[in-house]
Amino acid sequence: MLRKLLKYDYKANMFYFLLMYGVLMGIAVLARVSIAMADARYFDFDDQHVLSIMTVAGSSVLYLLACGAVMVLTFLLVAMRFYKNLMGPEGYLSFTLPVSEGAHLASKMISGVTFVFLSSLVIFASASVVTAGVGLWDELAVSFLWSVFRALRMDQLLITLLYLLEGIVTVVEAVAVIYVSICIGQLAVKHRVLGAIGIFLAIYLVIGIITTLGSVIFIKLLEGQEGTVVYYGVTSAVTILFRSLVAAGSLAGSLLLMKWKLNLE
Repeated sequence: MLRKLLKYDYKANMFYFLLMYGVLMGIAVLARVSIAMADARYFDFDDQHVLSIMTVAGSSVLYLLACGAVMVLTFLLVAMRFYKNLMGPEGYLSFTLPVSEGAHLASKMISGVTFVFLSSLVIFASASVVTAGVGLWDELAVSFLWSVFRALRMDQLLITLLYLLEGIVTVVEAVAVIYVSICIGQLAVKHRVLGAIGIFLAIYLVIGIITTLGSVIFIKLLEGQEGTVVYYGVTSAVTILFRSLVAAGSLAGSLLLMKWKLNLE
C-alpha cells in the first residue's frame, strides 16, 4: 500500500515540479545565451565593456533568484501536499483508507525528501548550463576550489562521506520539522496555518541556539585541533547525530499527533 501512496504523492506534485524545473532551465539557457551574446567572460571584465558587465550581472542575478525560488517553492509544495492531503478536506478521505498513519507519514517523508534532492540536482544541472564554456572552470578556479576542499579536508574520503551524510540528514530533518509544525498547528482552534509557521520558526530558533552553543563548546574542547581531520570528523559526526535526533523526534511527534490529536479542517 505504501507504493500506491507514493505513486499518488508523486503524481499530485509532479506537474508543478516539472513546470518549475522547466522555467528554471529556460532561465538558465537565456542567461547562458545573454552571456555569450555579451561576449564577456566571468573573470575578464574591464571598464570598456559596461554593457557586457550589466548583461552578465543581470542574467546572473535573475538566475540566482530563480534558484532560490525553486528551493523555497520545493519546500512550500512539500508542505502544502502534507497539509492538504492529511489535514485539509482530503484528510477525511485519506484516513478512511486501510492504511496506518505511519504509512501516510512515510509516504510523505519519502516523496518530500525525494523532491528536495531532485530540485538540488536540477539546480546543479542548470548551473552547468549557465557556466558551460565561459571560463568559470579554468585552471585558476579549479585550483581555488581544490584549495577549499583541502582546507575542509574533503580530500579525505571519510570526511567527504560524513559531509554527504550530513547533507542528507539535514534535508530529512527539514522535511520532518515542517510536518511536525503542521501537526502542532492543527491543535489551534483558529489560524492553524499561521500557528504552524510560528511553530516552525520557533523550532528552528531553538535548533539555531543549540547549534551555536554546541559550536562554541566544540571550539573550546577541540582547541588546537582546528583544520584537522579529527576536528571536521568529530563536528560532522555530532551534527549528524543531533540532526538525526531532531528528525526522529519530529517524526515521532507527527505520528503521535496524527494518531491521537488529529484535528481535520
